[in-house]
Amino acid sequence: MLSYFALIALVKLSGLIIPLIWLLIIGTKSVRRWGLIGFVILFIITYINTYFALPDLAYPALIDSFLTGFVVGMIAVAVYRWFTKGRGDQVVDAAKESKSPLVSRIVSQLGETFGWFSRLAIVGALSIVVLVALNSVAGLITYMNPTPSVKSIKTEVVNSTKGAPMPVIKNSDETPVVNAPQTISTDMNNSLNSFKNSNVYDLNAMRVQMYRNQMVYVAPVEFSGGFWRYIHYQKVPGYFMTNATDKNADPKFISKPMRYTPSAYFNSDADRRISAHSLGYTMVGETAQLEVDNQGTPYYVRTLAKPISYFNRNYDYSHYKVAVLNTVTGKVNVYSPNNVPKFVDIAVSPDWVSKEVSLFGKYRHGFWNATQIGGHSDVMQPTNAGTEGGDTLTPYAYKGRIYYFTGMTSINTHQSSILGYSFVDARTNTLHYYREHGNVMTPERAISYAQQDINPQNYKGTLPLLYRVGGQPTWVVSMLDRDNNSFMKYVYLLADGNNQSGTYAVGDDAKSTLALYNARLGNKVAETNDVATEKAVSGTVYRFLKDDKQLLFMLKDSDMVYSLATDDKDFQAIDQFIQEGDKVSFKVRSVTDNQVNQIDAKTFVDHQLKTNSKTN
Repeated sequence: MLSYFALIALVKLSGLIIPLIWLLIIGTKSVRRWGLIGFVILFIITYINTYFALPDLAYPALIDSFLTGFVVGMIAVAVYRWFTKGRGDQVVDAAKESKSPLVSRIVSQLGETFGWFSRLAIVGALSIVVLVALNSVAGLITYMNPTPSVKSIKTEVVNSTKGAPMPVIKNSDETPVVNAPQTISTDMNNSLNSFKNSNVYDLNAMRVQMYRNQMVYVAPVEFSGGFWRYIHYQKVPGYFMTNATDKNADPKFISKPMRYTPSAYFNSDADRRISAHSLGYTMVGETAQLEVDNQGTPYYVRTLAKPISYFNRNYDYSHYKVAVLNTVTGKVNVYSPNNVPKFVDIAVSPDWVSKEVSLFGKYRHGFWNATQIGGHSDVMQPTNAGTEGGDTLTPYAYKGRIYYFTGMTSINTHQSSILGYSFVDARTNTLHYYREHGNVMTPERAISYAQQDINPQNYKGTLPLLYRVGGQPTWVVSMLDRDNNSFMKYVYLLADGNNQSGTYAVGDDAKSTLALYNARLGNKVAETNDVATEKAVSGTVYRFLKDDKQLLFMLKDSDMVYSLATDDKDFQAIDQFIQEGDKVSFKVRSVTDNQVNQIDAKTFVDHQLKTNSKTN
């Protein structure tokens, strides 16, 4: 690794080689000696900076370093030659003309001093002008020509949401992602005493992934005390893993000692080892992220991005690499997108995906279309209610794959409806865009409703996820305690319901909330049907839930939810005392899409209540 960074330092200083050769030809023996000494000092400084600061090693950055050295060096040597032939002679002549030896020495010294200052000033000014001009041109082209970058995005545009990888909740056995990152982070920090010497460690950034067909959060343990803690312990003890869909899941500590991590130093620094394999590419994101294979072996993964060209610094989304570091052996493998190991669920960083989605939404019809003088045709922006990628993206699990999801809305801040959805396959970096033709609120609006109108406890809403429930797009919002980030409640909101009565449900667990929400959807659907078919049903009450407008229950050996409206004119007051174990019979109007049956109140009989009434 040390030789690699020495090579990079030489590459960055290569622009000085031609000016140095020129200086060695025209300079005096003393100047040649100081020129070589200066080059060696610059090499040492560049080497140290490259090794510790890990600067961008993409080709534009390397070319900038080359040009900086070449321009500064050539101008410096040219100015040196001009002064030694012209200005230096004038200083000597002025000294000779003076009759006083003291004045002669002062004039000579001041002339030399001001001569060097002026040389440095001229070199600096000319170099800055040249480099600023080049970078200004590159910046302008990068800003005004996003089209090549947008065209490099592997994109699928679909005119409906029918085939979107939007999870479907059909019954109470399927639960939405409930554990928000804030909750998991708090729980994991509370579990740091699970191993020895836990006081010297802390948690690093979490990553969502699939582990043995389950969606989980993984967070590595890292050194918290800096350099001296690392020198003393050398390794971190392992990582935490938590189920993402079980609100009662406890963080599990996995003992897997790791030597190569982002909090290590020198050659054990994970980012430094990956940087040693990233020549020509930019390491995307603040640091590498942890993923584990199905055997529990931890790896650090990082996306390596490549710019379009020197002048166009936008990313090329079709040409990137994925670096995978084994945290035990320190070996780094760099893969093309088609050869990434199967256990890597997130090959592309959320920061990379966030930029990609923003470019697609704004510039897919060109730069000028998105400006004030353009037509603004289909110009969109991602919503800002996610948990990753600068609050833009939310990870989804769908059919064993991780997708980064975000809603796309208008750039007009007065509009609060969804224009479509972007789902980016985190493994293949394919952007799937599905147009929405219905009236669907943004996730920010869903959170606002959940916090202000539905939530009397003043919990905070987070992790808004879009699901299909009963064939209807539904926002599922997790409500957290504001003080300790503990999960408190679910809120289900019909995405086109605008918070109207009967279009949302609040509950403590997934099953009861889903039952209530399905029942309310059933009421709404039933009201719009002109013809209803009735079916006779009887059985024993297995589960029971009372709402302010209806009684909900399930029968034994059935996952169907039944709803009895308490405001129905045929509802009997005695029926509100229904409880588990009661034998009941009734007729229902079936709603097959969402597995909720609306009971015909005049046909409902609770045989236990009826028997007790007769006995009394």
